[in-house]
Amino acid sequence: MSFQHKELPDQILLEECRRDSRLAYEALFDRYTPRLYKFGLKYLHDSQTTEELVMDLMLWVWNKRHSIDLKTEFSAYIFRAMRNSVISHLRKKVLETTPIDLLLNELAFSGKPADQDLEYKETESLYLEKLALLSPQRQKVFRMSREENMSYREIAQSMNLSVNTVENYMAASLAFFRTNLKEYTDIPTLILLAFLLGT
Repeated sequence: MSFQHKELPDQILLEECRRDSRLAYEALFDRYTPRLYKFGLKYLHDSQTTEELVMDLMLWVWNKRHSIDLKTEFSAYIFRAMRNSVISHLRKKVLETTPIDLLLNELAFSGKPADQDLEYKETESLYLEKLALLSPQRQKVFRMSREENMSYREIAQSMNLSVNTVENYMAASLAFFRTNLKEYTDIPTLILLAFLLGT
Protein backbone atom coordinates (compact mmCIF):
# COMPACT_ATOMS: atom_id res chain seq x y z
CA MET A 1 0.00 0.00 0.00
CA SER A 2 1.30 3.41 -0.95
CA PHE A 3 1.73 6.27 1.50
CA GLN A 4 -0.71 8.21 -0.67
CA HIS A 5 -3.51 5.72 0.02
CA LYS A 6 -2.82 5.75 3.75
CA GLU A 7 -3.49 9.49 3.81
CA LEU A 8 -6.69 9.49 1.74
CA PRO A 9 -10.05 10.09 3.49
CA ASP A 10 -12.47 7.19 3.83
CA GLN A 11 -14.87 8.49 1.19
CA ILE A 12 -12.18 8.59 -1.50
CA LEU A 13 -10.96 5.13 -0.53
CA LEU A 14 -14.50 3.78 -0.81
CA GLU A 15 -14.88 5.31 -4.25
CA GLU A 16 -11.64 3.64 -5.32
CA CYS A 17 -12.84 0.35 -3.81
CA ARG A 18 -15.91 0.57 -6.03
CA ARG A 19 -13.46 0.74 -8.94
CA ASP A 20 -11.89 -2.48 -7.59
CA SER A 21 -8.76 -0.89 -6.14
CA ARG A 22 -7.09 -3.40 -3.83
CA LEU A 23 -4.75 -0.69 -2.54
CA ALA A 24 -7.70 1.41 -1.39
CA TYR A 25 -9.27 -1.61 0.30
CA GLU A 26 -5.99 -2.46 2.05
CA ALA A 27 -5.82 1.13 3.33
CA LEU A 28 -9.32 0.83 4.83
CA PHE A 29 -8.47 -2.62 6.16
CA ASP A 30 -5.32 -1.38 7.91
CA ARG A 31 -7.09 1.71 9.20
CA TYR A 32 -10.06 -0.04 10.79
CA THR A 33 -9.10 -3.63 11.61
CA PRO A 34 -7.16 -2.82 14.83
CA ARG A 35 -9.91 -0.48 16.08
CA LEU A 36 -12.69 -2.95 15.27
CA TYR A 37 -10.75 -5.72 17.00
CA LYS A 38 -10.29 -3.60 20.13
CA PHE A 39 -14.00 -2.70 20.03
CA GLY A 40 -15.16 -6.32 19.74
CA LEU A 41 -12.72 -7.68 22.29
CA LYS A 42 -14.04 -5.21 24.86
CA TYR A 43 -17.35 -7.10 24.86
CA LEU A 44 -16.50 -10.63 23.76
CA HIS A 45 -13.29 -11.19 25.78
CA ASP A 46 -12.31 -13.80 23.20
CA SER A 47 -9.50 -12.89 20.83
CA GLN A 48 -10.15 -15.67 18.30
CA THR A 49 -13.88 -14.98 18.00
CA THR A 50 -13.28 -11.25 17.80
CA GLU A 51 -10.69 -11.68 15.06
CA GLU A 52 -13.05 -13.93 13.08
CA LEU A 53 -15.87 -11.39 13.32
CA VAL A 54 -13.57 -8.56 12.19
CA MET A 55 -12.22 -10.59 9.25
CA ASP A 56 -15.74 -11.61 8.21
CA LEU A 57 -16.87 -7.99 8.37
CA MET A 58 -13.96 -6.66 6.34
CA LEU A 59 -14.42 -9.40 3.75
CA TRP A 60 -18.08 -8.40 3.58
CA VAL A 61 -17.02 -4.78 2.92
CA TRP A 62 -14.93 -5.91 -0.07
CA ASN A 63 -17.65 -8.20 -1.42
CA LYS A 64 -20.31 -5.46 -1.08
CA ARG A 65 -18.08 -2.60 -2.24
CA HIS A 66 -20.24 -1.89 -5.28
CA SER A 67 -23.51 -1.71 -3.35
CA ILE A 68 -22.58 -0.03 -0.05
CA ASP A 69 -24.67 3.12 0.07
CA LEU A 70 -23.58 5.30 2.95
CA LYS A 71 -25.87 7.84 4.57
CA THR A 72 -23.30 8.53 7.29
CA GLU A 73 -19.54 8.52 7.79
CA PHE A 74 -17.83 5.21 7.02
CA SER A 75 -16.40 5.03 10.54
CA ALA A 76 -19.90 5.18 12.07
CA TYR A 77 -21.15 2.68 9.46
CA ILE A 78 -18.40 0.12 10.04
CA PHE A 79 -18.59 0.31 13.84
CA ARG A 80 -22.36 -0.08 13.66
CA ALA A 81 -21.84 -3.17 11.51
CA MET A 82 -19.32 -4.53 14.03
CA ARG A 83 -21.71 -3.78 16.86
CA ASN A 84 -24.42 -5.76 15.08
CA SER A 85 -22.01 -8.66 14.56
CA VAL A 86 -21.14 -8.70 18.26
CA ILE A 87 -24.80 -8.52 19.27
CA SER A 88 -25.64 -11.38 16.91
CA HIS A 89 -22.84 -13.46 18.39
CA LEU A 90 -23.91 -12.67 21.96
CA ARG A 91 -27.51 -13.51 21.14
CA LYS A 92 -26.48 -16.88 19.71
CA LYS A 93 -24.29 -17.55 22.74
CA VAL A 94 -27.09 -16.69 25.17
CA LEU A 95 -29.58 -18.84 23.28
CA GLU A 96 -27.10 -21.74 23.33
CA THR A 97 -26.37 -21.47 27.06
CA THR A 98 -29.73 -20.39 28.50
CA PRO A 99 -31.88 -23.30 29.77
CA ILE A 100 -34.60 -24.09 27.25
CA ASP A 101 -37.36 -23.76 29.88
CA LEU A 102 -36.26 -20.18 30.56
CA LEU A 103 -36.36 -19.37 26.85
CA LEU A 104 -39.81 -20.95 26.50
CA ASN A 105 -41.04 -19.01 29.51
CA GLU A 106 -39.64 -15.82 28.00
CA LEU A 107 -41.45 -16.41 24.71
CA ALA A 108 -44.69 -17.33 26.49
CA PHE A 109 -44.48 -14.30 28.76
CA SER A 110 -43.80 -11.89 25.90
CA GLY A 111 -46.59 -13.32 23.77
CA LYS A 112 -44.49 -12.51 20.69
CA PRO A 113 -43.57 -14.90 17.88
CA ALA A 114 -40.04 -16.23 17.96
CA ASP A 115 -38.85 -13.69 15.45
CA GLN A 116 -35.46 -12.67 16.79
CA ASP A 117 -34.70 -10.15 14.07
CA LEU A 118 -37.96 -8.36 14.80
CA GLU A 119 -37.25 -8.45 18.53
CA TYR A 120 -33.86 -6.88 18.01
CA LYS A 121 -35.23 -4.21 15.74
CA GLU A 122 -37.80 -3.38 18.39
CA THR A 123 -35.15 -3.38 21.10
CA GLU A 124 -32.83 -1.15 19.11
CA SER A 125 -35.75 1.14 18.32
CA LEU A 126 -36.38 1.40 22.07
CA TYR A 127 -32.72 2.24 22.66
CA LEU A 128 -32.76 4.93 19.95
CA GLU A 129 -35.98 6.35 21.35
CA LYS A 130 -34.39 6.74 24.79
CA LEU A 131 -31.15 8.03 23.28
CA ALA A 132 -33.10 10.81 21.56
CA LEU A 133 -34.19 12.05 24.99
CA LEU A 134 -30.60 12.94 25.88
CA SER A 135 -29.31 16.40 25.05
CA PRO A 136 -27.60 16.62 21.63
CA GLN A 137 -24.20 16.96 23.33
CA ARG A 138 -24.72 13.90 25.52
CA GLN A 139 -26.08 11.92 22.57
CA LYS A 140 -22.97 12.67 20.57
CA VAL A 141 -20.64 11.75 23.43
CA PHE A 142 -22.53 8.51 24.08
CA ARG A 143 -22.49 7.48 20.41
CA MET A 144 -18.79 8.23 20.06
CA SER A 145 -18.04 6.13 23.13
CA ARG A 146 -20.37 3.18 22.55
CA GLU A 147 -20.74 3.09 18.78
CA GLU A 148 -17.31 4.23 17.63
CA ASN A 149 -15.31 2.94 20.61
CA MET A 150 -13.55 6.26 21.12
CA SER A 151 -11.81 6.84 24.42
CA TYR A 152 -12.92 9.68 26.67
CA ARG A 153 -9.72 11.52 25.81
CA GLU A 154 -10.35 11.13 22.06
CA ILE A 155 -13.93 12.35 22.49
CA ALA A 156 -12.77 15.32 24.54
CA GLN A 157 -10.27 16.33 21.88
CA SER A 158 -12.79 15.85 19.05
CA MET A 159 -15.49 17.92 20.77
CA ASN A 160 -13.22 20.46 22.45
CA LEU A 161 -14.33 19.40 25.93
CA SER A 162 -12.45 18.45 29.05
CA VAL A 163 -12.08 14.75 29.83
CA ASN A 164 -13.90 15.40 33.09
CA THR A 165 -16.89 16.81 31.20
CA VAL A 166 -16.98 13.75 28.94
CA GLU A 167 -16.86 11.47 31.98
CA ASN A 168 -19.73 13.40 33.58
CA TYR A 169 -21.80 13.22 30.40
CA MET A 170 -21.27 9.46 30.16
CA ALA A 171 -22.07 8.85 33.83
CA ALA A 172 -25.29 10.87 33.53
CA SER A 173 -26.28 9.10 30.28
CA LEU A 174 -25.67 5.62 31.71
CA ALA A 175 -27.67 6.47 34.82
CA PHE A 176 -30.48 7.74 32.59
CA PHE A 177 -30.55 4.53 30.52
CA ARG A 178 -30.48 2.25 33.54
CA THR A 179 -33.35 4.17 35.15
CA ASN A 180 -35.49 4.34 32.04
CA LEU A 181 -34.91 0.80 30.81
CA LYS A 182 -34.95 -1.16 34.05
CA GLU A 183 -38.51 -2.42 33.46
CA TYR A 184 -37.43 -4.15 30.23
CA THR A 185 -36.16 -7.58 31.24
CA ASP A 186 -36.74 -9.78 28.18
CA ILE A 187 -33.69 -11.66 26.88
CA PRO A 188 -33.14 -9.68 23.63
CA THR A 189 -33.31 -6.39 25.52
CA LEU A 190 -30.95 -7.61 28.21
CA ILE A 191 -28.36 -8.66 25.62
CA LEU A 192 -28.52 -5.37 23.77
CA LEU A 193 -28.46 -3.28 26.93
CA ALA A 194 -25.58 -5.26 28.41
CA PHE A 195 -23.69 -4.52 25.21
CA LEU A 196 -24.58 -0.84 25.00
CA LEU A 197 -24.39 0.04 28.68
CA GLY A 198 -21.52 -2.16 29.73
CA THR A 199 -18.32 -0.52 30.80
